[in-house]
Amino acid sequence: MTKTFILEVSNDNEFLGLLEGDEVLVSTVEQPRSNGKDLAVFEAAGEHFISAFTRFGNQIMLLGECIQVVREHQVKIIGKVIGGSFERKEKAAAFADATAELIHAL
Repeated sequence: MTKTFILEVSNDNEFLGLLEGDEVLVSTVEQPRSNGKDLAVFEAAGEHFISAFTRFGNQIMLLGECIQVVREHQVKIIGKVIGGSFERKEKAAAFADATAELIHAL
């Protein structure tokens, strides 16, 4: 059984700082804490999504731009995000730095 896998982000999520095309490394061994800080990968209706979360009884509160409350039986926690490759953010930061240097040179 695989203990880690790569998940490609398909939609921008500015709240989490993830952009389409980013890749995150997910551990299926490490369980995310429901402290609102760890990022978890959930599965619901055959789709995977990433969210910070907390628990309230048998409910899971998905924390993001808007808070969603779901019952535990409606979602499955697949694993914990433990790293990733955020190329688009790095390219955007490099472009911003280059632009700033160009403006400063003028």
